[in-house]
Amino acid sequence: MNNRWKQAVELCKKDLLFKDAMEYAADSRNSEIAEDLMAWFLENENFESFAAGTFVMYDMLKPDVILELAWRHNIMDFAMPYLIQCVREYTSKVDKLEVSDETRTKEAETNNQQPLVMGEQLMLPPAPGMMGPMTNMYGMPQQMYNGGGAFMGPM
Repeated sequence: MNNRWKQAVELCKKDLLFKDAMEYAADSRNSEIAEDLMAWFLENENFESFAAGTFVMYDMLKPDVILELAWRHNIMDFAMPYLIQCVREYTSKVDKLEVSDETRTKEAETNNQQPLVMGEQLMLPPAPGMMGPMTNMYGMPQQMYNGGGAFMGPM
């Protein structure tokens, strides 16, 4: 399937259908196809299409790749709106993670401060042998075999 997307993008480039090429690259969900198209725009000095491609193919592009391409071709102005949007997105994600971490820390502190005492009684599991009769998986008392061919009653 990747070959079809790549062929579609190549045909669009030959026919100078840049918008269609960007849409096909975005539909492919393949970052390699998107990055190749962006590099092709720069090779042909089509800086406006490069800038448009940063938004059409936003999800497939990596900020470090776009930053490097723009810097090497001295067109940082064309890449800056994309980079600003990336910084904004990453800042929002970090802010959400900080809030989540604070909430988790507060919950952990609250849980650690609660004693294992319920009223006057400690919350401990029952001691061995102090449990009620053992039951099988159907809720019936379990029968024990005493080894002499006879079954003992329920425990």
